[in-house]
Amino acid sequence: MTPPVKFFRAIIRFSKRMIKAGRGKTVDAVREVLDPPDVDAHALLQMRARANRRLDQVLGVTSTFVSEEERRHAEDVTRVGEILRVVDLDTTGWRRLVKVAQRSVFQFLPEASCDFAAFIRHITFHAWVVGVLNQNDPHGRVLPETDLTVEEITNAFFEFSEHGHTNVSPIQIHSTLAQWVAAREEDPDYPPINLVFPLYDKLWRLVAATVICAQCFPASRNPLLDFGENPTRRQFSVSMGGYGDPSAADVIKEVLRLYPPVEQISRPYGLPRWQAMLKGHVQTADIKAVHNYDERGAHLREPREFRPARWQDEVKPAMFAFGEGTLRCPAHQWVPASAALIASKVMEGVDGVKWRMEQPGSDRETRYNWEGW
Repeated sequence: MTPPVKFFRAIIRFSKRMIKAGRGKTVDAVREVLDPPDVDAHALLQMRARANRRLDQVLGVTSTFVSEEERRHAEDVTRVGEILRVVDLDTTGWRRLVKVAQRSVFQFLPEASCDFAAFIRHITFHAWVVGVLNQNDPHGRVLPETDLTVEEITNAFFEFSEHGHTNVSPIQIHSTLAQWVAAREEDPDYPPINLVFPLYDKLWRLVAATVICAQCFPASRNPLLDFGENPTRRQFSVSMGGYGDPSAADVIKEVLRLYPPVEQISRPYGLPRWQAMLKGHVQTADIKAVHNYDERGAHLREPREFRPARWQDEVKPAMFAFGEGTLRCPAHQWVPASAALIASKVMEGVDGVKWRMEQPGSDRETRYNWEGW
């Protein structure tokens, strides 16, 4: 073997070791990557902003997701918290959201068959915009057709999420959202896209995965349907079945464990130069991989099986679906119950009599667990 070949093979082996060293898969490693020591908030925000540049370039998002400013991050987290507080479980806003979610299902049920994922996108978008972002509208109005329809704007968001671009101009998107989302008195000039896209894009995927899991694993249906009939905080966390039967919260957490909204998260890492040579300055938390373990770091039994009852064990599975530390999703406490609510209303609407879910036969590997339904 010639010296140049040996040299390049050595470089490849060293690079593979660096990549492996820079990817956290254990519970402790992932926790340290997501909330790294000796790294200030500005560095974390800076890295996230650089990774999300296309959000600004393509969609015109200007929130903390594309900003390095700590002040903007604090303001946006506070803003989201204030909005969700009004629609928290057992509030008047939550009860209004329940009605909006139910109406959304029947509004978007098609006359003929349709793509399941598109159906869920329409319902989730309508519930989020009408039920959450327009809290001062007591009637939960139907979104009027303006520059874009609900179908067109959700298709544009989906195209961006999957491919990084869309043929719909940000001017059209912003014009449409400005007519659909009522401005808040506290900040009337805040762009609606900042409130609509980031949470909606993760929420609809969780709803879709939840409905499919309930379809494939019947033991998960009753907890969700019970919660749909009685959408209270207590009902969400309590099982109405026998001992060992899961609650709606258990079902959602198991869906999040198997299908986290983001499978990998990267963070800058403060290390001495000699360690950075081996581990790199950027570390990646493998969220999907670490969800194969419990919170103490032991490997779960049948980790890739959908088993909501495992959340009733004394030692719970590891959960990093919403991140950890400074940049943890500010909606992490609200999203599970809202996803369960929308999923339950879908299941009530698609009752197997007038409507039913079908999956064409296919042996090919699919990227999403809802593909083909």
